[in-house]
Amino acid sequence: MTLSIESVVITTMALLGWVALVHLVVASGVRVGELVWAGRQPRLLAPELRVRSFAYAVALVVSGWIIAMGTGVLSWSPIPDRWMRSATFCVAAFLGTAFLFSVFRGSRWERLLFGPIIGLGCGMAAWLTFG
Repeated sequence: MTLSIESVVITTMALLGWVALVHLVVASGVRVGELVWAGRQPRLLAPELRVRSFAYAVALVVSGWIIAMGTGVLSWSPIPDRWMRSATFCVAAFLGTAFLFSVFRGSRWERLLFGPIIGLGCGMAAWLTFG
């Protein structure tokens, strides 16, 4: 059994989407704030952190979408080809920063689960940019 680039990209998109879904659930008011934002709010997130969780979820979904467009898994792309390398560089920078914060300043969930998933996305985006 061989791994194709399409299966790796689809898996990466699904995992980033799952992390985004967790942030959307927390942003909607579910009382599991210890999962995100370094566990600073053990129950219900403060309103500003709920807004940040929503924005972070959107950024994760857009990042997965740009990775899929850069590899050709999604055939339609609103980003011109001449700008795709810049877009994947921005995604790699965003996900790299998110990875570092998750691993070094995150909650237990962020260190052990979300960090590696975000690191996988960062690796894919970096491969698209520099590979």
